[in-house]
Amino acid sequence: MTSFKKKLNEEIGEAPRFTKVLQERIVHRAEQHHRPKQYGGWQYPTIIVGAIVTLLFLIAVGPLQRTEYAQHASIVELAQNEEIQQLSIVQNWDEDSFNAGRIGWIIGQQEYLKGADTKLLESILQKAVVAQKSDDYYVVRDFWIEFGNGQAVKLKMLKNNEQIAFLDVKTNQFYKINDEEAVSAFTDFNFRDVDFNFIAFLIWIGVIMLVGWVADRAVRWKFNIPKEPKYVSDNHPRAVFIFKFINFIAFATFSLKGWIIYIAADFTLIFILALINTAIEYYFGRHEKRHYLALTTMIFSFIVFIAFVIWV
Repeated sequence: MTSFKKKLNEEIGEAPRFTKVLQERIVHRAEQHHRPKQYGGWQYPTIIVGAIVTLLFLIAVGPLQRTEYAQHASIVELAQNEEIQQLSIVQNWDEDSFNAGRIGWIIGQQEYLKGADTKLLESILQKAVVAQKSDDYYVVRDFWIEFGNGQAVKLKMLKNNEQIAFLDVKTNQFYKINDEEAVSAFTDFNFRDVDFNFIAFLIWIGVIMLVGWVADRAVRWKFNIPKEPKYVSDNHPRAVFIFKFINFIAFATFSLKGWIIYIAADFTLIFILALINTAIEYYFGRHEKRHYLALTTMIFSFIVFIAFVIWV
């Protein structure tokens, strides 16, 4: 043994300076440091849990609706003593459903405030008489009417050749209009029948898809957002799949419950789903600014929805 080796052993010793446990800890930390960063682990499931809880609450309570006053008077007495303040009319040939509602709440309905149109309806309701319901009549429209005392009534308008009648949905009371002159005047009422134009609908859908594609390309180019890879981690597609499943359940529930006709309910649903999508994309792809695409989709969805409400 040389003098140098002897002095070296005296300084540091022949035994390893690091214990086996310490060596394993150092190796583990080194591996963690050099391992590629994974985004979106499941240690923070707030997005998914919050989304599910919010949607379940929304589905449970349903669209908020104003509680209506109890029915104390017949529609004839109301029309004789109170003025109509609000009137909503919507086409509906189904006897088992009622689709009209407060102004600004229902998609595709005709809406009127106190004026000449409401006076015409007051006039014909004043001439209504209670009668036995006949199967010869068929339902054509729903009327939602709010009178000056705050009482709201739901009427179904029925027709039979040149005759018309009304059915009070709450009391199931049937009213006939025997005044031919009043019926003739009311028949000329400016009902706006919504005719579905398939060609216009296809053009509208095509324009939406084109504008959406252009917006997506513009945002990707502006912020240099790559299209591939589609997912940044193994957990990313799982979150997207759960989100799509929530979408399906929410839209199916809204359709089956009939909530899809409520503007406020649709607006809330679109906002919640768009917010969830943005949060997921931010959580997993914030380093690539992928949430900018989700924000663009959110804004575009609101614009399309507002345009649709105005169109119908």
